[in-house]
Amino acid sequence: MMKHLLLLATFTGIVTGYCGPKAERKFEVLLRPEPRVEIELGDTISLVCAAHGHNMMDPLVYWVKGIGPDLNEEGKRMGPTAVGKSTFYIEKAEKEDIDNYKCVIEDCCSGNKEEITVEILVPEETCQDVYGVGHVVFGATWVFRNWTAAIADCESKGLELALPKNEEENAQLQRDLQASFETHPNAAKFAHENWCWIAATDEETEDTWLAVKDNEPLTYFNWDKKQPDNKDLPLLQKGKNQNIVGNSNLARTQNVAGIHRGTGMWDDSFVHYKRPYACLCPTD
Repeated sequence: MMKHLLLLATFTGIVTGYCGPKAERKFEVLLRPEPRVEIELGDTISLVCAAHGHNMMDPLVYWVKGIGPDLNEEGKRMGPTAVGKSTFYIEKAEKEDIDNYKCVIEDCCSGNKEEITVEILVPEETCQDVYGVGHVVFGATWVFRNWTAAIADCESKGLELALPKNEEENAQLQRDLQASFETHPNAAKFAHENWCWIAATDEETEDTWLAVKDNEPLTYFNWDKKQPDNKDLPLLQKGKNQNIVGNSNLARTQNVAGIHRGTGMWDDSFVHYKRPYACLCPTD
């Protein structure tokens, strides 16, 4: 079915227009899209971004697609650049439209920008086979959350964060993650994120890995080569941990575990990193 994508540019100023004294000019955001928009495939998407210039012409407005699960990637600029107002419109949303976007409002006079991020996603349906995955044992959630938030989200659904207890369960978790990644519309933005959280931690005692559910020592592991390595947190790390010097709220060592969706191997990591994850689904 042919979809209808329209980026509507509304010109309320003149591109070569007025730039008043620097100290007096500013722009005001009049309409900003919601930061999180949940839709079903086939729904209409209509997002409006608008701003007005004071002592200057109205600012430029344009949209960018594919800014990554952490909302920090450069992405790809879309459609025409508007002046004052731009409407991002899709008549019938398809799988490829489920992505993260941003509206960029740019001061024509100085080049200063304000970026408004928008996550477009479909309902998680954590333990339901809604996209042809088959029987779901571990329901993947393609949302970027830190380890603690992932645990809390599973618990809010009456579930628990996945933790394989043996080789068979580990293989099942890997299969469920990969099957969901290949079929679920929310997963596409995680193409460069291979790791998913599991419910194991050695935060209490280093090298003593416990299950979150009952705080009991693990009897099964599937560590990757040279893991767990318990690396220290760098003072600055581009992308994941910008400007963290002196932040005592961040764990300085790797005290939680993740699983690689492609290999099923485990790795230790930092609790504040953000990753997708899976919850253990009910058996009945």
